[in-house]
Amino acid sequence: MATNTNSVEFPPKSGIKIRPIDNASAGKKFGISYQVTVPAKVTGKRRIRKQFPSYKKAEAWAKKQHRGIQTDGHAFFKLSGTERQEVGVMVPKLRDKGISVTEAIQFALDRLRPSGGERTLSEVITELQSYKLKRHEAGDLAYHSLRDFNTRTGVIKSALGDYSIHEIDSAQVKAWLAGIKGSDRTRKNYLRIISELFRYSTQKKYILLNPIDDLSDHDRKELHGRLMNNGDVGILTVNQAEDLLHFTRDRWPEFLGIIVLGLFAGIRTEELQKLTWDKVNLKDGYITIDATISKKRRIRHTTLPDNAREWILTISDRKGNISPCSGKAFDNVFVKLRREAGYADKKKHSTWPRNAMRHSFGTYHYALHGDATKTAKELGHKEGDQVLFDHYRALATKAQGEAFFGIKPGQRKQQALKFKEKKA
Repeated sequence: MATNTNSVEFPPKSGIKIRPIDNASAGKKFGISYQVTVPAKVTGKRRIRKQFPSYKKAEAWAKKQHRGIQTDGHAFFKLSGTERQEVGVMVPKLRDKGISVTEAIQFALDRLRPSGGERTLSEVITELQSYKLKRHEAGDLAYHSLRDFNTRTGVIKSALGDYSIHEIDSAQVKAWLAGIKGSDRTRKNYLRIISELFRYSTQKKYILLNPIDDLSDHDRKELHGRLMNNGDVGILTVNQAEDLLHFTRDRWPEFLGIIVLGLFAGIRTEELQKLTWDKVNLKDGYITIDATISKKRRIRHTTLPDNAREWILTISDRKGNISPCSGKAFDNVFVKLRREAGYADKKKHSTWPRNAMRHSFGTYHYALHGDATKTAKELGHKEGDQVLFDHYRALATKAQGEAFFGIKPGQRKQQALKFKEKKA
């Protein structure tokens, strides 16, 4: 290959030079090529040479190198040819959208290479299981809550555990939840657990955004339906509550405290199993639910209504635990009590409404006072948490609320108070 020494600096004062080169083979010339040289002092590392069949193409490439130097300095030459080509293709697209290269790259890094490091969903589950175990050992998490979390995350891990947490999107979560066999309640419980996993991952910066936030209200209803509506809130009528109290006093007196405080104070049965009589202040009319037994792990004081106080005064043994048993033993005995009280069909299947005592309290308390915030406080919900009461409002009248909290251990009244018709 013969060379021609007539070189041109282009662009001017760039240090980049273009010179013609005679093409030759076996001693014969057959045209001219143009060689572009970018010296080491310009690239910041080694000299770059590239040959082109026409001066126009050589000039265009030299101009592109010079523009890269002006924009990015020596960093421009650290890109491979393929990378520079990608930049050349994508920059105009970003420019059209008003997005800088820096913004685009940072956006990608935040999502594809999160600052907290990469984790698979399985690794996140293991971390959170370990954290919850420590909480349980410290007395800050009930065993049944730990067991439920471990059981459900085990199912989630077997299905999605191998995926990187940042790769899972809302569509994938929705598809998996839709495939779960079981009731709407089951799917909602799994959604609750997987939401906690993503929320934890966001806090740990394993992901930038929680994909569960992308699920619309329509998506959620499609997955688990509207779980809380008037038809779902099972409560006892005033007469049923009165019958249950008298039945328990006569046949199961050791359970009377459970029934009284469940109906008239709205205390959860799992909390009642741990509650002791010294936390019931008959004089000042309130019950203390310590953080150690509260489901929400925060202390609260629940009002003791006058009629509940009268019922409690009929209980002679008010020392130690209010409940005679707990755990599985409690469940078995309580099922038997309800069955004997008439809450079973001919096949002995339970007809007891879910959370009947607590829901009855919430319904009649709101009907009596008309104050959702006050009822929420008594139930141990956070201030402003009024979702539950959107479903209670149509269930009972103020007269029924007065009758419910007027049930006393004296002569039975047997009021016939009809409930409002439910809206279709």
